[in-house]
Amino acid sequence: MAIRVSEALARFIERHPVWFITLAIIISAAAVPGISLLETETGFSALVSSDADISMDNSRYESAFGGEPFTVLLTGQTADILSPENLMVMAELEQYVTADERYCCLQSPLTLLEAVTGQSYLQNPQAITAALYADGGQLNPLLQPLFPDDGHALIMLIPAGNLNDSEALEASRYVEEFFLSNPLEGTTAIVVSDAGLINAITVSIGRNIAILLGLSLIVMTVVLLLFFRVRWRLLSLAMVGISALWTFGLMGYLSVPMSMATMAVLPILIGLGIDFSIQFHNRYQEEITRCGSVSRAIVVSISRMFPVVGVALLATIAGFITLYISEVPMIRDFGIMLAAGIVISYLVGLFLLHSIVYLADRRTPVERLKIKSQAASGHIERFLERLGGLAVHHTGWVTAIALAFAVAGGIADGYLATNTDYEELMPQDEPALVELRHLREITGSGGQLRFLIETDDVATPEVLAWMAEWEQQATIRYSEILYTNSPAMLVSQAAGGTIPDKPQIDAILAGTPELFRSRVITDEKTMASLEFTISYISLEQVHDLIRELEDMASPPQGVKVSSVGTMAMGAQTIDAVTGSRMLLNMLCLGAVLLIILAAYRRPVTALLIVVPVGVVIAWSSLDMFLIGIPLNPLTAILGVLIIGIGTEFMVVINGRYEEEKSQGVEPREAMITAIAKTGRAIMATALTTLGGFGVLIASDFVMIRDFGIATVLGVLLCLVVTLTVMPGLMVWYDKIRWRHRGD
Repeated sequence: MAIRVSEALARFIERHPVWFITLAIIISAAAVPGISLLETETGFSALVSSDADISMDNSRYESAFGGEPFTVLLTGQTADILSPENLMVMAELEQYVTADERYCCLQSPLTLLEAVTGQSYLQNPQAITAALYADGGQLNPLLQPLFPDDGHALIMLIPAGNLNDSEALEASRYVEEFFLSNPLEGTTAIVVSDAGLINAITVSIGRNIAILLGLSLIVMTVVLLLFFRVRWRLLSLAMVGISALWTFGLMGYLSVPMSMATMAVLPILIGLGIDFSIQFHNRYQEEITRCGSVSRAIVVSISRMFPVVGVALLATIAGFITLYISEVPMIRDFGIMLAAGIVISYLVGLFLLHSIVYLADRRTPVERLKIKSQAASGHIERFLERLGGLAVHHTGWVTAIALAFAVAGGIADGYLATNTDYEELMPQDEPALVELRHLREITGSGGQLRFLIETDDVATPEVLAWMAEWEQQATIRYSEILYTNSPAMLVSQAAGGTIPDKPQIDAILAGTPELFRSRVITDEKTMASLEFTISYISLEQVHDLIRELEDMASPPQGVKVSSVGTMAMGAQTIDAVTGSRMLLNMLCLGAVLLIILAAYRRPVTALLIVVPVGVVIAWSSLDMFLIGIPLNPLTAILGVLIIGIGTEFMVVINGRYEEEKSQGVEPREAMITAIAKTGRAIMATALTTLGGFGVLIASDFVMIRDFGIATVLGVLLCLVVTLTVMPGLMVWYDKIRWRHRGD
């Protein structure tokens, strides 16, 4: 049945090549507008699902207290920063911010003075001077939080809560543009914000991918010219380019955002998708030496390869679709779009490549095509025959070595470092990152750990006393905590270091300036914010500190404590990106096993394909451990890529092996023939992919560089295991089976 369907499809393609070429042109033209609709998303929304508890908690927090602050770093002498002219600029900024719904509030030297004293100073220069400086000419102690040293001051802007990445970036840039239009005298102003850093990462990734992709295409072109010696040898690269165009056009129309993971779809798609076209083209090249016409070669090639490559396609798709269970939005998008891209690559290779080859070769004398095909395939096939013979002859020790490395890799996997910190994964000379680190050096602060406190009334003596005790214990135990801010701190400072009774608490809160009160407690008193300002520590340390603070909290009955804020979201990515990696790999392998089992209906054959793929994953973990490559948002999905490439390689070789056996060839010779005939295409695919990913190693984006190194090693191991481990096991098993039949 499958053979009849394959032959019917092959004849249909052979009879209507112009139809498929025309259709491809139409689809390509339609895909271009879709690419223009692509939007980039590299913030925490790409890493943490909006349905996750921390996302919903953070959304409630930002609705009540605003988003992550923007910091304006003012550099200059204190007298210059506080000149009447500059105070007027600050007053004008305050007016703009107050009238703009993208901001909650602003805290500057001027607004701080006005909030504490309850009066406006701009109309009275003498009052300004008296308020700014205490006796002896020293700066008013009230302003010390905004003056970390003699050469710098800070302006803090709290944006409205729940702004998306683009809105937060616009709000940040608005402040930058304000100071460009209203420059301070004798003072420079630099805006530092999470939105600016995220945008720098986005631009950096896009720039790196664009440059490196161009270099990759050059390298892949050279590899195909040197190692895939067929007529129209660059046609496979053109096919995968068309596939990428269609895939990203589809992403645009479906509003799938470009993230760190979905950006990786392009190089991965090129590496995986090109194999379909190379396999189809390679089989056509082989059949042209045996058939009497181009038409016959096309029909035989398609009828033989369509079901085999189809099984590899279904297995790969099943593996990628399992990624949809991931908690990470960008991983789900990655799995779905890569599955769609692989299907598109298969269809383009099947219909468009054969149509083009048929039209290009049909007027060329067959004898000339045969001579060129035989000359192109001779040397590499002889090399692969010898390699196949060695693999089949030395199955025992080859398998033992593979398993030993796999066990070592499984152990090493548990010791792999994790790095999901944006700052450490981006180019270290990026201006936005340099400015952020400069701000940290000046302030001595690495950010705030925020907790949302919720209950019927957070301003009761019991809740505030618990809050104060938690802050005190945490500050004593953890040297990383510099200071805290909460309703308990605000009330206790006003009450002389104690938590008073309820009426006095309410009186203190009512008399506290809005600028301070709104940052720690809502008007309804059902929500409070508790901040731990900490020194700079790694994201892994932040992750552990948050967990320990949550364990330490022990809130009273009816009080809910939730970690929120960008630092908590960042720490969450450690669990979200890497925590379920092993589970996803196992589910992916399981899905591949079921597809292959359904196709071949032989459990042992399916296992002998899937188990070597698992061996490659373990080997890759060992290599990453030895080289020192950590798990990050890209290397965490390396296992899925290996499953896709390895499964495809092994299914194709096994398909040819089964074909040879069906013609009466004994297992050993059938496998050697399979390796020699299909191995050339597999080697061309592997070398092309290695060349493409190898270029990524030159990236100054740490995450992309590590991904390039890990992928090159993974693809190389897929090639080694496909040509050495799996063939011997297949032949060994079939010999045992044939021996039992003989008995």
